[in-house]
Amino acid sequence: MKPALLIVDMQNGCRNDTKAKDDFETAVSYINAVSQIFREKGFPVVIVQDAGVGEGTNFEVVKEINVSANDLYIKKEFGNSFWKTNLDTLLKDLGVDFLVISGFAAMYCILATYNGALERGYKCTLLQNGIAGYEIDEAAMVSKSRPIVSYTAIRYFLV
Repeated sequence: MKPALLIVDMQNGCRNDTKAKDDFETAVSYINAVSQIFREKGFPVVIVQDAGVGEGTNFEVVKEINVSANDLYIKKEFGNSFWKTNLDTLLKDLGVDFLVISGFAAMYCILATYNGALERGYKCTLLQNGIAGYEIDEAAMVSKSRPIVSYTAIRYFLV
């Protein structure tokens, strides 16, 4: 198994649009903790940015997300991070077969990316407490309908 962490749409424009501010801030903390583990173990971290949030500061990843010079970036124009991007080719070239998906908008881009990953043959899971939505209960609802993995489990298994 070779995993990668996807950080989807954790951008200023998304933070500004959400009603679930607490979920967004919680997701930032969990994403930072898990991305540090992935980087320490030499596994890819892919930052996906939605062109639909606009340009300038809206397009930028929120400053609280820790990024590395080795992180990979994908710009998307659709909810599914795989659709009309080079994400699939990038992951296959790296030998990735398992994805931990985190980020924003739980009912939209996260689910679309999760389903897109399954359609392309990846095993995948959502990061527990690492997703946020537009609405207050959105992340909790999505987390109940898809497999999730905790920070503790990731820390244990990625040895």
